[in-house]
Amino acid sequence: MPEAEDYRDHICQDLRFAVIGFGKMGILHSAILNLLAPNSVRAVVDKSRLLTLGASKLMKSPKFYRNARDMLKTEDPNVVYVTTPAQSHCAIVSELVETGVRYIFVEKPPTTNSDELMTVIDKMQSNQLVMVGFQKRYSLPFRHARMLLSNSIIGDIEEVHAQMKSSDILAPTTRFDQLGKGVLLDSGVHLVDLLVWIFGTCTTEKSSCRSIHTHVDDYVKAALRTRDGAQVSLEVTWSSPEHRLPETLLEIHGSGGELRVTEDYLKVNCTESHPLLGDEAQLERYKPDYYRSLPPVNLADPEYALENIHFLFSINSFAEPLTSLRSTYQTMELLDELYRKASE
Repeated sequence: MPEAEDYRDHICQDLRFAVIGFGKMGILHSAILNLLAPNSVRAVVDKSRLLTLGASKLMKSPKFYRNARDMLKTEDPNVVYVTTPAQSHCAIVSELVETGVRYIFVEKPPTTNSDELMTVIDKMQSNQLVMVGFQKRYSLPFRHARMLLSNSIIGDIEEVHAQMKSSDILAPTTRFDQLGKGVLLDSGVHLVDLLVWIFGTCTTEKSSCRSIHTHVDDYVKAALRTRDGAQVSLEVTWSSPEHRLPETLLEIHGSGGELRVTEDYLKVNCTESHPLLGDEAQLERYKPDYYRSLPPVNLADPEYALENIHFLFSINSFAEPLTSLRSTYQTMELLDELYRKASE
């Protein structure tokens, strides 16, 4: 991935951005884009009359619309961000692809299952780029961990413990009833994507889901195996009161040591010294060490800014994004498998 400080040289001045869905993620991406490229967001679409009215009073640069078709006809954007609820992604991205929008960013999950994803992929033209917001791949500690593991820093991988926990849902709610799926699709998909990205194809041996505060999965536990035979235990929940802030954790045990990584740190403990560890056998690196050269975009976690910068690089060079729609198909296949095993 190119250096973050060089991003301004890779912003095409002809880009006209639009954002569909102006909830938390729509506001975040709009703010980041306008910091990276001032006044680049030309249009915003949201069904809520109250929200669009209020936002239009605060934001003078973009025009606000109630539906995507009117916006597309009037503004003719060449870059569109889709940050609506997951169940709407397939229909909206399909329409954008068919309309001929050249560059599309869709928040995770790209669709609700792999069949929907393939439907969208089949409609894409060769001159279109679609990127998915799996921003954990842009987290520098996870990128560092992947590089070290690819160089066999801890020998043969034998066991992996992967978990994602938060306290997002601690009271009864029905907001996920229509979707019919819960934490695994909403946030656990990030963890599933990391496993596929770092270890390649994984198979599910067993999976179970439990409802706590909703009518869908609030807690998921599964056993998987990597293509090289390592055992993987997966645990995902959004109902953990001990986790005030969300945490994604990978603990990886190998024949020659251990590696532990989250969004905030990386720790390696090897049985022998290694050049990639500065000829030492241990390494500890923390968040401030990784993001010293990040542009001054102090919104949310740094990986959100990095994924947007990467999208701008991909557009400028017309290169397949790291998290392109096609590259995330395996992630959605594995997600389907985890749900299928749990239902059995």
